[in-house]
Amino acid sequence: MKTVAIAGATGGIGQALARVYAGEGSRLLLAGRRLDVLTDQKRLLERMGATVEIDAFDMRDTEAVVRWCQKAVSLNATRVILAAGVSASVEPVLGRDGAAAYYLPEAMKDLERELSVNAVSNVLACNEFVRELMKSCLGGVAREHVQVALVASLAALTGLPGSPGYSASKATLRVYAEALRRLTLGKNIGVTVLFPGFIESDMSRRYQGAKPWLMTADEGAREMKRAIEAGKSEYAFPKILAVGISLLNLLPEWLQPLFLKGFFFTVQPDHESKTSRR
Repeated sequence: MKTVAIAGATGGIGQALARVYAGEGSRLLLAGRRLDVLTDQKRLLERMGATVEIDAFDMRDTEAVVRWCQKAVSLNATRVILAAGVSASVEPVLGRDGAAAYYLPEAMKDLERELSVNAVSNVLACNEFVRELMKSCLGGVAREHVQVALVASLAALTGLPGSPGYSASKATLRVYAEALRRLTLGKNIGVTVLFPGFIESDMSRRYQGAKPWLMTADEGAREMKRAIEAGKSEYAFPKILAVGISLLNLLPEWLQPLFLKGFFFTVQPDHESKTSRR
């Protein structure tokens, strides 16, 4: 039985990934913060023919992350997808006319949460899973091919002025994966970093600004699954935006803001952000 482990499974992308991996003969190990969402998912996915185990915890709970990763190894997970993520943005300072006169960087608590969830938690989970996997195998070589995937963002490929902390937190995953990929070379372990653009979800609905080439969660999940199953090291999509970012980074620094202006955005605070901002 093929086992797929997905963390961040109560977000829009995580739920869609679970659906595209569900089917007869599949076992899904799902982790997320919301037990009610996980319970509903379990019912749906079992109707699709999958065997499902759920664990509700916050990815910032390191002990819970360790236990979940150890379970994934014990169940012989061959696909591990780390999709936990939160977002925030710069904070407008209003002028006398009520319009934004300028913007402050993310509030400290928002920035801390972005780095803790998007970067630290996903890196720790990846690190723990790969450590446990290698320790359980002779010579550190996995008995069958295992692919680990980290869900980053196109924001990891260039610093977006609307959310410096979000860009930084997602870029962390790229560098970590590059190093891990080199470390595990020849160990039958692959590492994929996914760089999606705008995907329809609760998170993207909080974005205030242009969302070009917005995809449904199911469309995005199918793209991600193809990249994971192909064992790609990195996969950025939609291609038109990925190419645009590549070209942007070739422009002189003084010219880049002219193009980024059309993609500037802010993010409406979610519940945790509203209660923790200062």
